[in-house]
Amino acid sequence: MSGIILRWLGGGGGDTLCQILLKNNSNTYFNFNEDYVNDATGRTLLDIRPSANYPSISRLFTGPIKNDKEKLKEEFVRLIKNKEKFIVKTHYFDQEFDEFMRSHLPISDIGFNLEFLPYMVQANVLKNEMNYTSGLNHDYFLKQIGQKLNEHQKKQVMIWIFSKSAIRHLNEFSLDKTSFRTQDLFYDNDRVENFFKEKGYNIDLNTSFFSKWKNNSAKYLPSKKYQSCLENKNYDYNNQKELSIVERYIFLSLAGQNFTFLD
Repeated sequence: MSGIILRWLGGGGGDTLCQILLKNNSNTYFNFNEDYVNDATGRTLLDIRPSANYPSISRLFTGPIKNDKEKLKEEFVRLIKNKEKFIVKTHYFDQEFDEFMRSHLPISDIGFNLEFLPYMVQANVLKNEMNYTSGLNHDYFLKQIGQKLNEHQKKQVMIWIFSKSAIRHLNEFSLDKTSFRTQDLFYDNDRVENFFKEKGYNIDLNTSFFSKWKNNSAKYLPSKKYQSCLENKNYDYNNQKELSIVERYIFLSLAGQNFTFLD
């Protein structure tokens, strides 16, 4: 039995898994609490669980730790020593931190491949009820550009950014070679359950909650046309009739093209 650092990109279904794990594993340290589920969009939302003993680990919930890496490392060494069971949620992708943790506790990524990339981007952009203006405000250059765009154009810029980022993370962190992937939540639940059960955690995906999540999330799945084009390396980003706007921007990126408004 060991702790788990569970990491994924936005749209990867991790919050839904964590909600199930939270309800089925007592005597386990979590850096998150249950929050709410939006049945209309299929979005599951968790909330940060503050901790006086592990403040940096708590903050991993919200994103990267830029200036606190040494303290974060110290807290994980202490957590591993003091807690037999823990599940830590994070979106923190950092090669230096990965290398440090490898000798203590390897990070468990929820992966994906190019075939499933449209789901990741669509779930991230559409499911999260995103304010596209605030999304662009995180970067000075994008903020300046965003002031000249309407909401429809801002949405396309965000889709492009998420697509490029997801492809970069996929390649840099080998997210297509993980123990289980987001598509397994739809097509191979046994693979997901076995991963956690082998580490001593209780999980059952045969529930009405999870079935409802899958049904509400199915609208974000990649189209057959996208999969066919990808297999043939036919990056037909101008195919407005058969491909979603997300799929077209993914193909624009894979084709090595610069950003342009496609719609």
